[in-house]
Amino acid sequence: MKSFIKFAKTSGIYFFGTVLAKLVTMLLLRVYTEYIPAEDMGTYNVSINYVTFLCSVLYLDIWSGILRYFYDYHTPEGQKKPINCGFAIFGISTAAYTVILVVFGQFVTVRYLPLIYLYGLMMNLQNLLGYVARAYGKNVLYASAGLLNSFVTAALNVVLIVGLHMDYSALYLAGCVGYLSNILLVGAGVKIWTLIRPSAFEKPLFVRMLRFSLPLCVNSAAYWFLTSYNSVAVSRMMGMEANGLYAVAIRFGSFISLFTSCFTMAWQEVSYAKEAESKESLSQFYSSAVNAYLRFMGMGAAILLPFIWLIFPLMIADGYSEARNMVPLYILATIASSVSGFLGNIFTAMKKNGLLFYTTVAGSAVNILGVHFLIPRFGVQGASAALFLGFLTIIVFRILLLWNEVSIRIDVRFLVLLAVVLAVACGVYFYGDLKMNAVFFPIAIVLFLLSFREMIGNLLRKIRK
Repeated sequence: MKSFIKFAKTSGIYFFGTVLAKLVTMLLLRVYTEYIPAEDMGTYNVSINYVTFLCSVLYLDIWSGILRYFYDYHTPEGQKKPINCGFAIFGISTAAYTVILVVFGQFVTVRYLPLIYLYGLMMNLQNLLGYVARAYGKNVLYASAGLLNSFVTAALNVVLIVGLHMDYSALYLAGCVGYLSNILLVGAGVKIWTLIRPSAFEKPLFVRMLRFSLPLCVNSAAYWFLTSYNSVAVSRMMGMEANGLYAVAIRFGSFISLFTSCFTMAWQEVSYAKEAESKESLSQFYSSAVNAYLRFMGMGAAILLPFIWLIFPLMIADGYSEARNMVPLYILATIASSVSGFLGNIFTAMKKNGLLFYTTVAGSAVNILGVHFLIPRFGVQGASAALFLGFLTIIVFRILLLWNEVSIRIDVRFLVLLAVVLAVACGVYFYGDLKMNAVFFPIAIVLFLLSFREMIGNLLRKIRK
């Protein structure tokens, strides 16, 4: 119960920071769809996907390595060692990132390449500093910086797009300034200048962290083929305009990310600290956590679908109306993605990242094959269906591996019930009208609360005591 309380508290902090921050950006969808043509939105989306792939490969997800190894030390001086080794790896990665984009720009003309380069660099630097803040337990600082980032980005986007009538380059520029505000606040909050010490660099630890992060690097690259590749495939097979519509549908998938990001970050910290316990204890802990997460995500999606149907006309301009029917399948794919990531953090806590790689490659292969088979037959919906199948493959493999490692147990009966509820929710979304979705929305909320009645009851009893 103590772990649950810590998880709930940390999640709450991340919720009010990360979720509110994401909501700010979601409210800008009306501005984007009103002022930016679908083709330009598609071009922006593809460029961000490409730079994300490059950064996934080069930066090795080193911030996860810093957070994981930080917990191995219990003195202030010792905790500086993984931070300094992580910064060293980050510096090498940045040098490689710079050389690659400079050389690439000599041979290929890419519009706004300097802004794209800066966007990628700022994105990774804020990730690095954010994980340092989390390592020191400065979760309020982390959440506040994310909120500041979103407000700055949103305000600047409105000024540049609506006020100054800039094109989609405003999205890069506003993003860079938003990341910079995040970096400055977190850097000052953790007093980063006091943590960087050449004397704290330890070569054996550097090598261990490099070995730890290399599988994450390959895993991240494979993960790109599970997510961003689909947007690239849509743009190539159906054109930038179709990709722009798909990009809007993806933004609604961010509603899922609003909640999963805060739980995932809290889960990382709890699971990393929990790993020293016995196998029997871990089996019970992980089984309870995974089943609760599946319950939360699945029933949450049932609430989200009618909610999105109702608010879509308010948030999206008429020129992007075709994106409405692309949302449900992408929501299901996002749920599968979140569950696979939640399971993946267990492997990271056990320092068995190599197992992650094989499961991600399997899912990537299913997604790539699905994309090229399904898009020609079902259009953009085929991209989401392929994505869902890819993540479902990962989930199955990871559960089987965890069953072998820590005897994890999944509530199959609930999964059957969840499949029925989601099928009804999708049916109401696709074939229902305003009245049907308005009626199903409160029903879904009641079903959500009923599915957590025992946990809510236990929590209320504990509060009363």
